[in-house]
Amino acid sequence: MQLFAGVVLANKYLLGLDVGTSAVKALFIDPDTNQIFKDEAKIATHDKSPEVEQNADDYLDAIKAIATRNHEKIKLVTAIGLSGHTPSVVCVDGSGTPVFPVMIWQDNRATKEADELKARYGNPLPVIGTSLPWAASACPAKLFWLSRHHPDVVSKTRWVLQPKDYVGFHLTGSAISDAWSTKGLCNTQTLKPTTELLSHIGWSDSVVPELRDGYQSRGNITSHGAARTGLPVGIPVSTGWSDAMCGMLALGVMTTPTSFVITGTSAIVGSSHQADISDAGSLYVIPKACAPLTVTYGPTQMSGGSIAWAAKLFGVSENEIVSEGAQDDGETAPIFLPYIKGERAPLWRNDIEGRFVNINTTHVRSSFARATMEGISLAERQVLEIAEEINRHRAEKVVLGGHAGNDARWERIRARTIGRKILRYEDGDTTTRGASMLAHAMSVGLEKAVSDLSITPVATEPTDSEKKYSQRVYKEFLTEQRELLATADRKLGS
Repeated sequence: MQLFAGVVLANKYLLGLDVGTSAVKALFIDPDTNQIFKDEAKIATHDKSPEVEQNADDYLDAIKAIATRNHEKIKLVTAIGLSGHTPSVVCVDGSGTPVFPVMIWQDNRATKEADELKARYGNPLPVIGTSLPWAASACPAKLFWLSRHHPDVVSKTRWVLQPKDYVGFHLTGSAISDAWSTKGLCNTQTLKPTTELLSHIGWSDSVVPELRDGYQSRGNITSHGAARTGLPVGIPVSTGWSDAMCGMLALGVMTTPTSFVITGTSAIVGSSHQADISDAGSLYVIPKACAPLTVTYGPTQMSGGSIAWAAKLFGVSENEIVSEGAQDDGETAPIFLPYIKGERAPLWRNDIEGRFVNINTTHVRSSFARATMEGISLAERQVLEIAEEINRHRAEKVVLGGHAGNDARWERIRARTIGRKILRYEDGDTTTRGASMLAHAMSVGLEKAVSDLSITPVATEPTDSEKKYSQRVYKEFLTEQRELLATADRKLGS
């Protein structure tokens, strides 16, 4: 559906396209006036956990639907920037035809393979060039699983792409990616294929696409790309970044040292800095070979996903859960551990389960809604503090973007769980704004693109009582987390 429409058309537009988990989103933005128009087209996800797949052709169909609905604006587009979810695996033949469904980032069927890679290689830094955990969600484990269970896919595959690179291939005819989106297939420091690793998991390094910076052009739209998507022939298209990096870019993370939380189905949490850090243990490090600043960060498994789960659990809408949770003023609320689908950073365990604890008879539905929201934020705070400890710098303020950044009802929740000044970006989708910045950067450079297209955030200071509450509830959260992990360990040992 079209989300926003205007009356007066601008002279020109930059178009940011984000291949998200639930939809392809588009942002048309005038670089001179910052006038914007948004649209999106939903994408189906086939979730038979641990198998979670999408159809790559749905991405192109979604773009065509957006182009059809916005045909007058499409005529005024001067450049296109790309963003997309990672780490996902799109195996295509030489013509770009998918030879297997897209194994998206939520797919965890390769747990056994991830464990084997961890046992063989240990610290991933020498192999991959960053502290990328040997997780089932990461590309090496997924490719290892494919070579074992579908060797025919290996023989049919010419390129292994990410969703935004699949779109880019069909727009421009070139198999190109950025190094961070292709981590695991390439070394993020040397920008060369991980030949020995790929050979071990049954693949040739010839499947690795050409690597370029995300703000460099991957080429112009071809006649095939125009016919397939409805976008005009000849428009330059950026190489693009992951949705995480585009969200960071929109919040200034890539141009100024910043501590940040970006929320969506999951959350991206961390800090950027000038230091040259290579190993962050349980978190990722985007090195300077891949971005203007070093970024230490981690993705959680469920942020908005926990809100959707709680809404279903209580038989109300997601909007009602957030409203009730934000308004709850009870003296206490349960502690919620948001591991309802395992957890990524900083735990990297698929076997743990979520829980509510410290429940009493005074608690009502709004108490659990509040607990859900607080638990999401406390899990993000843990990642944030680990990232800052690695960077040896604690910021006085935290930038908040994504869905929660655009929802004022989260303000007091964040203030009393993070316990610091919050700068909330009221931007419906930072990833598409970041993608638009990449489109703009192809002609003006990255720093000017960020300056031209950024917005001013809303500031919130926690009260003294909220700061005290944040320290108490965070301590309780970590205590309950340790108990949960101990229980999970006992189950593994039994």
